[in-house]
Amino acid sequence: MPKAQNWAVCNVFAQKVVYYRYMKILVTGGAGYIGSAVTAALLALGHEVTVFDDFSTGQKSKVPSGARVIAGNITDAAAIAAVCADGTFGAVFHFAAKKAVAESEKNPALYFTTNVVGSQNLLAAMTAAKIPRLIFSSTAAVYDPTYTIAPVTEDTLLGPVSVYGSSKQIVEALIQAYGRTRHLPHYTILRYFNVAGDAGLDYREAAAENVFPVIARTLGSAQPFTIFGTDYDTKDGTCIRDYIHLKDLVAGHVAALEAEESGIFNLGTGTGYSVRELVAAFNNALPTPLLVTEQARRSGDAPQVVADATRARTILGWQPTHTLKEMVEDTLRVYR
Repeated sequence: MPKAQNWAVCNVFAQKVVYYRYMKILVTGGAGYIGSAVTAALLALGHEVTVFDDFSTGQKSKVPSGARVIAGNITDAAAIAAVCADGTFGAVFHFAAKKAVAESEKNPALYFTTNVVGSQNLLAAMTAAKIPRLIFSSTAAVYDPTYTIAPVTEDTLLGPVSVYGSSKQIVEALIQAYGRTRHLPHYTILRYFNVAGDAGLDYREAAAENVFPVIARTLGSAQPFTIFGTDYDTKDGTCIRDYIHLKDLVAGHVAALEAEESGIFNLGTGTGYSVRELVAAFNNALPTPLLVTEQARRSGDAPQVVADATRARTILGWQPTHTLKEMVEDTLRVYR
């Protein structure tokens, strides 16, 4: 029987009472913004967690105490094979990847090597060690932006326009091939929309390209926040995006650990906010308004990308509960 204190955490992250099977879990990229938050949730639920990270972008100081930490790079096939062989793991959460869109366009070799070759190394190591379950960190960047005006379902046409998105699509195909050929008994692919907020670790990314930390880094400086494109066919001319709180994203991962069937799931709220609405939400929480400039559209930006997460709600029993206001407040608390 799980310890009583674990059930309160279970309700916070999984949003329902489930009798979780306690297991040994490997988290690649467990020192990153999302990986560290998921590691904390898994530890709170009583799982034994090993973090594998090269700390090139992840922050070792943010790995929760209680996790075993192994330094290593996912592109080192021997290193990840040794970790998998050593562990009798019941599941792997795979976050280790490069994620900056602009950088991926400048250095595609880095992204295909880290994201694709690294993931293939992990899949081979999992097969050899007979690890049965993989939860993979994917992205809405795998979708074709010309088909994202309506809410995006998991069946919306794929067609990434960045090297980053392409690398994630290739890894998804690898995972599905391993599943189809029964080399991987169970997988869950989670396609994130725009993640923001904090899960209690005060995780601050100095070079993050996500819009929330980009806005936060302009505070107290003369550097304005730039809105790219004000002539889109949207309610106020600016792009519309679906923002999901990190705590809700973590809850989706916890739910995926107990999923009975393999599959692909969107993790988003189903609500879209324009860039101007996002700026207004920050201004409502600030003593003085943000400095804002406007420029022409950027290539590849879709007018609107909003998730249809019905499948995650129905099959995983997952439901986002946190608001845009909470995301803004958490961002300001951490970055200010």
